[in-house]
Amino acid sequence: MKNNTRIISVANSKGGVGKSCVSILLAVALAKRKKKKVLIIDCDSQGSVMEMYERERAQYEEEPAIEVEELTPRKVQTFLKRFGGDYDVIFIDIPRMTDKKKDTATVMLLYNCDSVLVPVVGNEVDVLSSQDFAEILSEAAEDKKNMGDDFKFYGFINRRNQRKSNEVAEKAMKKDGLKMFKNSLPDLKIFTHPSFYKSILESVEGERRFEPFFKEFCRKFKL
Repeated sequence: MKNNTRIISVANSKGGVGKSCVSILLAVALAKRKKKKVLIIDCDSQGSVMEMYERERAQYEEEPAIEVEELTPRKVQTFLKRFGGDYDVIFIDIPRMTDKKKDTATVMLLYNCDSVLVPVVGNEVDVLSSQDFAEILSEAAEDKKNMGDDFKFYGFINRRNQRKSNEVAEKAMKKDGLKMFKNSLPDLKIFTHPSFYKSILESVEGERRFEPFFKEFCRKFKL
């Protein structure tokens, strides 16, 4: 794999926090706005990214902006060695962790990444899960540092609304040492149905709502 291929994951140990949708939004924005060749590796047993991908492909004759591969976690490292160099950016859609640190195959997926973005939803259960996940990331960062590899991770508030719980969640994550994005993604319908063909930045509302977050993502992860 070429040295400048970036491997990123939008991940959290809990499901239902918007990992897959945000991965698609960022991947397609990078392909369309930054002219990157982008792949999403869907490692979730539910295969939601691949399902959405195939459903939308059936509606178009042309090729989508990005590619998607469906792999089990144990096959990812071999795939990256053989084909990783064909892409500028690879997103790994990591499944939720059923047994936290004991979920070895899933944890090892994080070690293939150089950057991780953690979506945090403002309720107590999700915050507790995100705090546990931040500990796993801290250990991964230390291990990768000892191996001479870079590893960055940040959190952001996803589905932000007017409830005070969002601010409480943000403060709790910062207190636990998770660096948080200044920008968040609001709880809006436009973020729940991403396209593999059109970037959200191509619409007026999408550009207004998503571009500040996208620019911060590119700046923080040097894309």
